[in-house]
Amino acid sequence: MNYSRQRNIISEILKNSYDHPTAEEVYALAVKELPTMGIATVYRNLNQLEEMGEIKRIPIMEGSDRFDGHLEEHYHMLCKCCGRLTDLRADDATIEKARNSICDAFNIKDRNIELSPILLEGVCDQCKKAKKRKS
Repeated sequence: MNYSRQRNIISEILKNSYDHPTAEEVYALAVKELPTMGIATVYRNLNQLEEMGEIKRIPIMEGSDRFDGHLEEHYHMLCKCCGRLTDLRADDATIEKARNSICDAFNIKDRNIELSPILLEGVCDQCKKAKKRKS
């Protein structure tokens, strides 16, 4: 598949982003670089980049899907207050320990389970701090 200028711009936005933007947020950044780009072009290229294995789509139950340009194994925490999606990075041994703990807790024999890209939901540090200031 040929690499278009639009796809390159979208790919670079995701590789330089750690806040897991929605398609609409990618579009807002992309039109700053290429004002003629349309939202349909962004959606089409996000789908193509995902199909090519160059980005990850992170489905959000109550909200828009997010996109991640960082392909190394990692997981995410979704803040229940602000909706921020934070990377959770751990070494292979820690991830394997978590996987084994889950298997043990639920008596799963096949240790080759796949963990969801959103491993945890909770409240991020910024929301915790804001809540303390209000108290």
